[in-house]
Amino acid sequence: MIQASTRFLRRCCAIGLFLAFTVPGLRGLDTVILTNGDRLTGELEKLEEGKLSFKTPYAGVISIDWQQVQELITVDKAEIEVGTGRLYRGSFGKTDQGLELVTEDEQILTVDIPDVVRITSYDDGAPPGFFDILEGAIDVGFNFNRGNSRLNSSSLGLRGKYRRAGYELSGSATSLFSRQDEAEPTSRQTADARYDRFLSPRQFAFGLVGLERNDRQQLNLRSRMGGGYGYKVKNSKDTELSLLGGFTYINEQFQEDLGAPPNGGTSSGEALAGIDYRTILLKGIGVTTKFSFLPNLVQNGRYRIEYDSTARILLIGGFNWSLTLFDRFDSAPPREDVQRNDYGVVTAVGYAF
Repeated sequence: MIQASTRFLRRCCAIGLFLAFTVPGLRGLDTVILTNGDRLTGELEKLEEGKLSFKTPYAGVISIDWQQVQELITVDKAEIEVGTGRLYRGSFGKTDQGLELVTEDEQILTVDIPDVVRITSYDDGAPPGFFDILEGAIDVGFNFNRGNSRLNSSSLGLRGKYRRAGYELSGSATSLFSRQDEAEPTSRQTADARYDRFLSPRQFAFGLVGLERNDRQQLNLRSRMGGGYGYKVKNSKDTELSLLGGFTYINEQFQEDLGAPPNGGTSSGEALAGIDYRTILLKGIGVTTKFSFLPNLVQNGRYRIEYDSTARILLIGGFNWSLTLFDRFDSAPPREDVQRNDYGVVTAVGYAF
């Protein structure tokens, strides 16, 4: 009798475990109801740039236009960013009235759907980890020309952003290498990092560091460090515009003539006026633009302009094709044999995460 009861309990446990892992209703899966009436069950991953990433057990991760979502019922909690830049944590659901949010301190809020910028889901009791919030991309490119002479060029680009309630870290690094017959190979490398500390939902103080090396401008190394004040003019699910103002300290080391002893470079200061812009065009083309005007505070009449603009087209999954235009202008280069303008176009295939 006891053995029969034991076998019965074991069978019940086995059936219970089987149902828990196979029946969606018992697993507590999230539910999406689309405007056309379709109903999907799975796991919400994130909302970013107007696209909802939803993982289903039958089709993997699918991307859904946020405007096509009529209702969203979630089990886990999430971190939600609204247009003012403010972050909320808690459980939520999307209804016809908006996004109903119950925060961790038990406040009940209703957020208008157009104000929602991004959503990152996380398990109850476990805030999103570093890699859940980290955004970035890796780009690799190679171009070649064949004719009277051969020209090969390759590129590598990295970028990333990490956002928390009170601050944001962002950085990028690029490397370009060119080789042409009967000419010395040239390369250009840059690395930049910025720390934004939010003073209010739209205002922030920032600090930055940067390194640049450019054979075509005879520049061995330009290093800079500075900071200032920024203001977010617009922050929505598909557009972000920030204005920057501040000061930087720079040290420039240009290549000397053959046989000349090395030197410590020239130090000076620059003012900074800049624009950071990001937007989504035609439901799939992402455009980012950075522009900086840098008048020198020590060398009278000299100023520099830095411009970078990238367009990305989503291919499949996280893979994309990008086209980047860069320009570096120096009104009075320290060397007479250096062109004032250094610009180029780079194409690459990358993976965004």
